[in-house]
Amino acid sequence: MEETIAQKKRHEQYVETLGPVLTHIDNPKVMSDADPYNWPHTQSMMATFTAAAIQSAFEVIAADLNVSLTRASYLNSLQIAILGAAPLFWRPLSNRYGRRPIFIISLICSLVGNIGCANSPTYATMGFCRAIVAFFISPAAGIGSAVVAETSFKSERARYMGLIVYTLLGPVTRYLRQGVRHVGSSFKQEYLTFKRIDPTPLTWFDFVQPLTFVKYACVFIPAISYAMVFLFGSIMITVEVPQLFGEKFHFNAQELGLQFLGPVIGSIIGEQIGGFSSDRWMLWRKNKTGRSPNNEFRLWLAYLGELVTIAGVVVFLVQLQKTPDLHWNVTPVVGTAIAAAGSQIVTTIMVTYAVDCYREEAASVGVFITFVRQTWGFIGPFWFPAMFERGLYVSAGVAVALMMGCSFIPTIFLHARGHKLR
Repeated sequence: MEETIAQKKRHEQYVETLGPVLTHIDNPKVMSDADPYNWPHTQSMMATFTAAAIQSAFEVIAADLNVSLTRASYLNSLQIAILGAAPLFWRPLSNRYGRRPIFIISLICSLVGNIGCANSPTYATMGFCRAIVAFFISPAAGIGSAVVAETSFKSERARYMGLIVYTLLGPVTRYLRQGVRHVGSSFKQEYLTFKRIDPTPLTWFDFVQPLTFVKYACVFIPAISYAMVFLFGSIMITVEVPQLFGEKFHFNAQELGLQFLGPVIGSIIGEQIGGFSSDRWMLWRKNKTGRSPNNEFRLWLAYLGELVTIAGVVVFLVQLQKTPDLHWNVTPVVGTAIAAAGSQIVTTIMVTYAVDCYREEAASVGVFITFVRQTWGFIGPFWFPAMFERGLYVSAGVAVALMMGCSFIPTIFLHARGHKLR
C-alpha cells in the first residue's frame, strides 16, 4: 500500500514537470521520458521524398533512354503501385521487431536503390532500381499512422498525421530544388541527393491482415473517399503537369519544376485546416458539450476538403484548356494549389477518423488506406491519356462525377451512420 502511494506521488511530481501536456492524454500510464507521448515535437521524418525525383524530367528521360514520353512516366506509376502493396509486408515485421529497425533498413536499402537508378544504362534497369527504392521507402508511408498514434495525444493526432507537408520534406519540393539546381546536367543526378519481444511466430495471415479492413465501413469508406480525391487532387496533377505543360508550353525540366509551387503552397494551407484546425474543431465541441464528441464530428471538415478539391481540379483543367499554346498564365497553377489544399484536408481528416475508430489497429488501418490509395493511384495514369483525348472540359466533368459519387456522397452516409457501423 505504501509503495502504491509512493508511486502515485512520484507520478504526480513527474506530471507537474511536464506542465499541461498530459491533460489531453488518452491513457496516462508511463511516467518516463521514454514514453513516446513525452517525446519532443521537433522530431520529424520524411517518407516518399525520392519517389518523385524524376517527374519534371520525363522528356529528358524519354530522350536519354530512347523511349516514349508515356513510357517514361511509367517509371513513376511503377513506384505508385509498389508503395501501395509493399506496406503489407512491412507492417507485421514492424509490429514484431519495432519501428526503428525497419526505418533503418528502409533508409539504407533505398539509398542503394537510388545509386542504382543514377547509374542505370537502360530503361529496364532503371525500372528495376526504381522498384527497389519504392519497396524500401514504403514503411514510413505505410506505418506512419501507427507512429503518429503512438507518439501523439488524441487531441493532437490530426495535426501530426500531416507532418509530410513540411516544406522541406514534401515530395513535390523535390522538383523545386533539384530541377533548378542541376541546370544543364543529367537528370540521373536527381537520384543522388538523397521492440517488442514476442515468442509467437509470424504467420502468413499477419501479412494480409490489414486487407480484412475491407469489411469495416469506418475504414473502407474513408479509404475509398480519400483514394478518389487523392487520385485527382494529387496523382493527376503531379503526373500530368509535366506532360500537359511540356507539350503546351514547351517547358524544360527547370520550368516544369516551378509549376509545383502551386501544390506545395496548397498543401501547406490545407494542412492547417486538416490538422491543427480539425483538432481545435473537436476540442471546441468537447468544451461546448462537456464530453468527447463522436469521431464523425470531424467529418464536417471532410466536406470542405472534397469540395475544394473538386473546385481546384475544374479550375486547373478548364483554364489549361482555355490557355493558348505557348502563352502561359498562372491560373492553371492556382487550380493545382486549390486542389492540393483540398486533397490535404481530406488526407488528414479521413486517416485520422479511421485511426480514431480503431486506435489499437492504427498500423493496419494505415497500411490498408495506403494500399487502396496507391492501387487506385497506380491505375489512374493508364486511363488519364484516354480521358484527356476527349478534351479537358470533358475530363473536368468526369473528375467531378467520380469525386462526388465516390467521395462526397459516401462521406454523407458515413457521417450519418458511422457510429452504428463500428
